[in-house]
Order: sequence, then C-alpha cells, then structure tokens
Amino acid sequence: MLGDEVLISLAQAAAKFPGHRGAARLHPATLTRWILNGVRARDGRRVKLEAVRAGTRWLTSEPALRRFSDALGGSDGSHATAPAPCGPRSPTARQKASARAADELRAIGA
Repeated sequence: MLGDEVLISLAQAAAKFPGHRGAARLHPATLTRWILNGVRARDGRRVKLEAVRAGTRWLTSEPALRRFSDALGGSDGSHATAPAPCGPRSPTARQKASARAADELRAIGA
C-alpha cells in the first residue's frame, strides 16, 4: 500500500503527532512499536502502522498515518461509541465478584 506514496522517516512522522506528558512530540520509538506490535483498537483488534524497511531504517507515509488513525477510530467518531474490550478477569476479581453476588442473593433471601 505504500508503493506510490511519498515515504517519510519515523522522526518526521513522529513530529506530526502531539507529545505526551509534556513532550513536544512523540518519540520515533513509539512509531516503531506501532509498526512491530500494533495498537489494540477499542473493538479488540490489533492495528499496525504500515511501513517499509529500507536498510536499517523504517519509513512510512502520511496516508499510512491517516489510515492507522482511522483504523483506531480517529476520524469517524466511532471511538466515542465503541465499547471497550473486556479481557479475562483475574482469579481474585472472579472470587470478589462471586462473593458479592452471593451476598446479594443472601440479602434477597434466595
């Protein structure tokens, strides 16, 4: 998909995003993680940033950044209404929920 697009370095791509926790911009390593590991979208699927390897460097494109953002729910507003994925509960969380349910049943006399 990057074939006809103008490629940019990860440093150039990172400069297009606002920083986090007081940083001026994202660190290029963040984009490397997006390429290699992806980001979990609100619907539970994993979305990866499209990029190509040129020697030891990763290159991406502005349209790829837009597609990545859109896939995460950045432009159509779907992120505001999509439910957050529920992962499996820990054994402790299950025990606490079971105890609460048992207490509620006892309270209503069931």
